[in-house]
Amino acid sequence: MTKIDKNDLENINFLKKELKLKNIQSIKIKKGDYEVEISSSEKVSDQRIQQIPSQNENSQKTDQIPEQKNESKLENIVKSPMVGVAYLSPDPSTPPYVKKGQQVKEGDTLLVIEAMKTFNEIKSPKSGVIQKIIVLNSQPVEFGDDLIIFE
Repeated sequence: MTKIDKNDLENINFLKKELKLKNIQSIKIKKGDYEVEISSSEKVSDQRIQQIPSQNENSQKTDQIPEQKNESKLENIVKSPMVGVAYLSPDPSTPPYVKKGQQVKEGDTLLVIEAMKTFNEIKSPKSGVIQKIIVLNSQPVEFGDDLIIFE
C-alpha cells in the first residue's frame, strides 16, 4: 500500500490554493494504490451568493466606482501571452530584470517565459513603476495569467 508522504501533503495544499485561484471545481490525482480528489467547497459559493444582495443594496454611484477602478487596473496588469515557465532573471546567478518599485520604460524586458526550449522576452507595454510582481521565478504560467502589476 502506498503511503502519503510530506511532499504529497505539500502538493495537495498547493493544489487546494490553485483551485481557489483558478476557480476550478475539482481535481483528481491517482498515485500508486491511492487516489486523491480535491474539490472546492460549496460554502464559498454560498457566501458569494449572500454577498451579492448586500452589494446591490448600495446606490448605483458606489457600484460604478469600483468598476471604474477595476478597468484602470486591468490596463496596468501584464498578462502571460503564452504557456511556459516564467523566469525573473536571465540566469540564476544574475539579479532579476525588475524589482518592486522600479521605474521601467516601455519596451524594457520584465521577465522571460520559456516555451518549447525557447526563451521569450516579455517587454513592458508602457512606462511606469512596478507595483507588484505576481509570478514567482521558475513558476509555470498559462495564457492570460497575471504576471506583473504597474502603479
